Amino acid sequence: MATFVAIYRGETIAGARLIALSADPTLVAEVSTRILHTHPGKDPDPVIACVEQGRQAALRLITREAGHAER
Repeated sequence: MATFVAIYRGETIAGARLIALSADPTLVAEVSTRILHTHPGKDPDPVIACVEQGRQAALRLITREAGHAER
């Protein structure tokens, strides 16, 4: 499975242009770990809370996979 990070820049999301793209496992693991350690506020909406739990689980898996890809 391909996992990569991308940097976009623009006035709006719709108008953003791709600036850089990397599938380097070290960079993917670092970015995933940093995103994982951001602490979003607890959302009272149970649906949003469930989505956030899934996002965190996915980031943990990506970090683990990218770490193994380095070896």
